[in-house]
Order: sequence, then structure tokens, then C-alpha cells
Amino acid sequence: MPAGGAVKPPDDPLFQYQWNLRAIQIPAAWAATRGAGVTVAVLDTGVAYRNRGGYRRAPDLARTRFVAGYDFVDDDPYPDDVPPPRERHSHGTQMAALIAQNAGNGLGAAGVAPDVAIMPIRVLEPDLNGSARAIARGLRFAADHGADVANLSIAGRSPSRVLTDAVDYAVAKGVTVVAASGNGGQEAVGWPAADPQVIAVGAVSEDLTRAEYSNFGDELDVVAGAGAGLRTDTGFGPSDGVIGQALKGDRKSFCFCFTASTSAAAAQVSGVAALLVASGRARAPAKVRAALVASARDLGPKGRDRQYGAGLVQAADALGVASVPQAAVPPQPAAALPKRPAEPVREPDAKRGRWPLLVLGGVLVVAIAGSSIVLRRRRSATSQ
Repeated sequence: MPAGGAVKPPDDPLFQYQWNLRAIQIPAAWAATRGAGVTVAVLDTGVAYRNRGGYRRAPDLARTRFVAGYDFVDDDPYPDDVPPPRERHSHGTQMAALIAQNAGNGLGAAGVAPDVAIMPIRVLEPDLNGSARAIARGLRFAADHGADVANLSIAGRSPSRVLTDAVDYAVAKGVTVVAASGNGGQEAVGWPAADPQVIAVGAVSEDLTRAEYSNFGDELDVVAGAGAGLRTDTGFGPSDGVIGQALKGDRKSFCFCFTASTSAAAAQVSGVAALLVASGRARAPAKVRAALVASARDLGPKGRDRQYGAGLVQAADALGVASVPQAAVPPQPAAALPKRPAEPVREPDAKRGRWPLLVLGGVLVVAIAGSSIVLRRRRSATSQ
């Protein structure tokens, strides 16, 4: 094992550009676990999880174990990611990839917790809008079907009682719920992240300062690296973002696309939460939160603050904190719930791609050369 406790870097060609994984200590954390035995529910636009009919599984999720999910938009048991308009890449598949895209397969990039199982749950339309009722139903489904962690890369402006009740239900059943703070750049953490039982995640750029789009406030718990989103958009997202595989154009074409968003930050923290659960050192949601908060790298003013919460998530340090008696981890104060419920609406990700581009069937690999983007065609991956 290399010095410092980190495992040997995987052979994924884009891993060298995944500064965000190094910033949150993922290579070192892999020495303890890569998430096997844990299920992460991804409540989103669906996931490219199967080879059936006109659908294809994302090539960098070929080795990922999937468990049965559900589509609460179309009300059927097939939560496929529906391709968005051609000028954009899909959201749900990319969030699943940031959590669990395969590491060490010689393709693309690595996920935070590449050995977890993914439970795809569709609660959003391709345009990223969704109802509180659908999200709440999805969260209850995850809790009833064995999810350990639920990722909600979703942010609304106001709370909803039906969703608050679903959060209470899921947490009571042992599900760690993680959500994005929102991409409005406002001093107002979105919902459900602002719920005191949800781990609220903001985003920082590569220099570890708050990304200008990242919402902040007293309810913010931690941050993760997701990029500033300020460089020229390539059609695959801003080149100073983070990389995850996504659908682009149709149900059979994929890209390794960039995103700069609190959605991406939340997905990474969901992956770290899964590592904690897999290690056996912190299984209950309160213990997972306590370990993440107590081990975070302090950013900004000393101590917890409104811009960064407790600071930058540190996966390996969290595993160390979780191995000590939990009484040694200081409790975090809960925020009060507002009294007026309303329906949350999905905030769009920052800096979406807009260049028209012909995508051939298969996979487009995005490599970085300085600040420019180089596109190389790769032969289509064999269906598994």
C-alpha cells in the first residue's frame, strides 16, 4: 500500500483530472472501503441502468450493482433516465456516476464509492422539475426497500410538509439523507437540504473557495469540490467542473461530461456517507452526520460558518472519527423548521452546456489539455 494509506490510483484515464476526489481524501479512504454492501438511492431523473429495448446501461456503470427502483413520474417499475434536450446532458445518470462509476476498469472516471449498489428512483422530469409528492414517495420507497443513503440533488425554495414527513420517515428507518443547498448563489439553503435531519451540502471550486452559485446559510453542514463553473462552456459543461458519465442526445449515447453544481457536491457527500456505513463505523444517520461534520476541513473563518458549514468533507478523516466513541463527537445544533409549507421546485444546475455537437453512438471521452478540451472518439463499450 502506498505511503499515507492511499491505495494505488485506478487506471481510469480521467482520474488524473479528478481533483475533487483528492480534495476529499477518496484515494486514502479506499484503503478502508469502497462501499461494498451499501445501497445508495438516487432520487433524480432516473438512471441509465439497463440494457433493454432502446435503453443502454451507462458503460462506466457496467460493473455497478443495481437494485430495484421505481419511476414515480410515469408510475412504473422502470426508472430509466430520459434523455434531455440535445443541448444538455442528463442529470440522474451523472449523479449516479459521481457516486458509483466504476474505478479501475480503464474507462472514463472513478466514483466516490465505486462498489456501492445504486437504487434508481425517478422523481423528476428531464427538465429537472418535480413535485414534492413524487419526491416524498420516492424517499419512502427508498426507506422501505433497504436504502442506506438517499441522494437528493434537488433544491426548492420552500419546505413541504409531505416531504418533511418523508424525511422523518426515512431517517427513522436508518436512511442517511443528503441534499444539495441550491445553485442560486443566495444566502438561503434550499429544501429539503435545510431540513435539520438532512445533510445540507454546498460546493467549492478547485481553490476551495465557495463557488459563486452555491447557496449558503446557517443550515449548511458541509461542502465538497464541484468547481467554479466559470470557464468557457464546451457543450459538455464548464471545464473547471467535475466529471461524471451522462446521457447526451439519446438513450444510447454517453459522454463524460462536466458539471459545476451543488448537485454534484451532494452526490459526492452521499458517496462518502456510503463509505462510512460500509465501514461499519457509523451506520445511524446521526452518527454519519457527526463523523462528517467533526472531521471536515475548516474553510473560511475559524469554526463553523454560513459559507462553508463545518467545512470540506474529508472521507479518510471521517472514517477515523467514526472509529472513536461517538460521545467524543460534539453534537450539532438543529435548525428550526419554518411554519409555512410549499411545494419545492428543482433549481437548474449552473453553467449548462450549449454548443451543438453531433454525438455518435457509444462514448465520448473528454480529456483536459491545459484549459482546453480535447474530444476523442472511443469505440462503443460492449453491452453487459
